Amino acid sequence: MLAARRERLIALRVSAGYTQETLAAAMDVDRTTVGRWERGAWLPRPWQMPKLAALLNIGAAELAGLLGPLEPTRRAGGSGTAGAVTSPGDITEQDRLRASNEPGLDGIVPPTGAGGTTMALMDGGVRVGCRTEDGRIIFVSIPRRATLRGTTAAGTALFSGPSAPGARALPPALSTDMHPVESLRSLRRSLVECDNVLGPREVVATAQEHVRLIQQLRREASGQDRKSLLHVQAEYAEFCSWLYQDSGDHRAAQYWTDRAADWANACGDLELAAYIMARKAQLAGDMRDSVEAIDLAASAQRLARPGSRLSAMGAVYGAHGHALLGDELTAQRTFDQALELLARPPEAPIGRGRWLNEAYIEAQRARSLSLLGRHHEAVAGFDRAIRSLPANYRRDRGVYLARSAASQLATQGPEQAATTAHAALSIAAGTGSARIFTELACLDSKLPKWQAVPEVARFRQALDSYLFHEV
Repeated sequence: MLAARRERLIALRVSAGYTQETLAAAMDVDRTTVGRWERGAWLPRPWQMPKLAALLNIGAAELAGLLGPLEPTRRAGGSGTAGAVTSPGDITEQDRLRASNEPGLDGIVPPTGAGGTTMALMDGGVRVGCRTEDGRIIFVSIPRRATLRGTTAAGTALFSGPSAPGARALPPALSTDMHPVESLRSLRRSLVECDNVLGPREVVATAQEHVRLIQQLRREASGQDRKSLLHVQAEYAEFCSWLYQDSGDHRAAQYWTDRAADWANACGDLELAAYIMARKAQLAGDMRDSVEAIDLAASAQRLARPGSRLSAMGAVYGAHGHALLGDELTAQRTFDQALELLARPPEAPIGRGRWLNEAYIEAQRARSLSLLGRHHEAVAGFDRAIRSLPANYRRDRGVYLARSAASQLATQGPEQAATTAHAALSIAAGTGSARIFTELACLDSKLPKWQAVPEVARFRQALDSYLFHEV
């Protein structure tokens, strides 16, 4: 019966005037894929069925009946170990990235605000804020083995309660009635929106699962389909890098930007390659590597179209690199260059980096001005940027508030700085953004001499409720 169905399928192909090679070209797959369909070793994907039925001049239902089930020897995940794809997020790569001697929970009391400063790491562990005996705030990485062991009821709530990743249920499942590239891009947009509101710890697991899914799909694809899947895989890798950057795991963020750059170059998308290079410069700036930020930003500008929005992105992150070096003149001139580029009428429809606007550039300038000790201008810049933020950019608001608070301490005093920091803290606790907590920890180190000020005391007490405590 199975053989008869396969012979009928071959007869339909021949009757329609196709060889395996020409049918494969029409379907944008490899010839061997057509051969597998005809042998019953492989089934077309759901989105391929309507086109294949039309080419063979047959109804979709009749085609499905001819294809029938796979041969019993065919494994659902592919032959051999193809179903067990090892992705960059697997523990083997994570072990390379993480040190083996990171501290556990011994001698640390979990916070009352369980989950507040927990940030996902690439190895499945977490990075947490900890108040030391001498009053400093440090961030320690707790490996997966420690999080699984736990210590107290509060610790159990910390790792399995509200802050545990719920991202697997956030986006809908991969649609079976549209091409996977379209479906995956739609899912990625959904995850970006979730990240804007909820922060990285609710999204990162799902994003990595999607990378693994794309890798599996690429094993079965060829031609343009495989290239398109590689392209969306590069986009997901860049997104994973951002999630880890916001989580404070810079090594994992570097890993994912490197993978994103490799895959963008492999599929020949210069615009995506320029965008990723600019993101690498941004990450270098967050890691306070001034020279790396400047050089990567220059590379992004070389890759980008002259005068484009992506060229402006490169200028922004290069300017911060110059500020890190203490070169205020070059930093200011480069920020002005970015604004000039952004003001030019676009030569083509706005693609990547559509979020880049004048307010964003001024917020980055304010960050650099604060670094350079120009606190009055920094506060004014942050205020303008905060007023211009869309309502759903909650985490960016928290970052700007935290950075502004540091400059407010120098210009408006501890009361205003602590009040602004308290507002940023509530956003940090809700999103798990390491960028916000890191800024607040830096501010906290400057506040002990004003502990008698009520606003300062309230802020530090609230911050303590989200920190582990050394005993």
